[in-house]
Amino acid sequence: MHDKLQLPENVQFIIKTLESAGFEAFIVGGCVRDILRGVAPKDWDITTSAQPGQAKALFSRTVDTGIKHGTITVLCGCERYEVTTYRADGEYLDKRRPSEVFFSQKIEDDLSRRDFTVNAVAYSPGRGFVDPFDGCGDINRKIIRCVGNAAERFNEDALRMLRAIRFAAVLGFEPELEVVDSIIKLRKNLSYISAERIREELGKLIFGKNPAAIKLLETTGIMHQTLRNRDFGGDLDAVISQLKNAQDADESMRFALFFAWASDDCREIMRDLRFDNKLQKTVALYVQFLPAKIPHKRYEIKKILNEMPPEIFEKLLILKKLRGENAGELEKIRHETNCLLKNGECFTRAGLAVNGNDLAKAGIFGRTTGETLKTLLDAVMRDPSLNKKEKLLCLLK
Repeated sequence: MHDKLQLPENVQFIIKTLESAGFEAFIVGGCVRDILRGVAPKDWDITTSAQPGQAKALFSRTVDTGIKHGTITVLCGCERYEVTTYRADGEYLDKRRPSEVFFSQKIEDDLSRRDFTVNAVAYSPGRGFVDPFDGCGDINRKIIRCVGNAAERFNEDALRMLRAIRFAAVLGFEPELEVVDSIIKLRKNLSYISAERIREELGKLIFGKNPAAIKLLETTGIMHQTLRNRDFGGDLDAVISQLKNAQDADESMRFALFFAWASDDCREIMRDLRFDNKLQKTVALYVQFLPAKIPHKRYEIKKILNEMPPEIFEKLLILKKLRGENAGELEKIRHETNCLLKNGECFTRAGLAVNGNDLAKAGIFGRTTGETLKTLLDAVMRDPSLNKKEKLLCLLK
């Protein structure tokens, strides 16, 4: 264990300011965990014995982030730091949140309410580490262990079951047997959790550097609840292998690999998990075209480009490679695509040399307008030289 941690100047300033006023203050949770893992923290959370009003009085610039639950945000220049009063939880009635939160004067109370031991370590430069549950040891052993009894923690907040697997994926840690057994026994409690919360955890899990942890969704039986009462219908080992090789892939590409098995049901599952419409549409496009063989003929490529932007098509080719399609064939498709884009060849109605107004002048109105434009576009995609106004109007005759 490190005896002294190097903290940013702003964090030291906040802690010293609170301590100078007679209060305790520590960094806590994920930032401590990440430092001990040799990873730069993304956020710095500070916990204190000062009540919100007392903490606010010590700093010139603050925001009432969640003052009901004891949290204010201290502004230091452009940086924001959450400062939260020590808390103890009341009874959990809805499998998600405590019915009451009580402010405390003991750091141990605050650490006792946390989910996993690796998140229940506090540190201050003056007092050093406060680690009542051997979280530092579990970080060294790379173990996910609950604070106290696993079944009790999961009965309090069912989302913690999914968080345990997410931490396994993100940190590369192994959940201990009690954690896994408790998830198996209590997995149905996940039905109490909102789709938005599940979607958020699933996204972080899929972005984890250790995607093999996704297997835990299947072995614990929690996959069914995660997919809103559906079973995973694909080859999970293949998906895990693909995700390992997709470290640079964006959110839509990773979800496409995960949902590729779902085919036409992909959009419905994502809708049930409250994904935003844009991401649903993009992932559904990938899933639609992933199984299909793309001929390296320009006309066939243009037909696909008519349904998706070129940048999405490029990512589709990357996904196909990740799924094992022939790299040489995909490179031929990429070459043909680059050539037709460079030449400015038309593959959308917007690129046609005629529009609805031109057709109206030629005596074509109403429903036939769309069909006529579709027919002209198909002709132009086959023969780019036709995309001139006079030639297309001539074709109409």
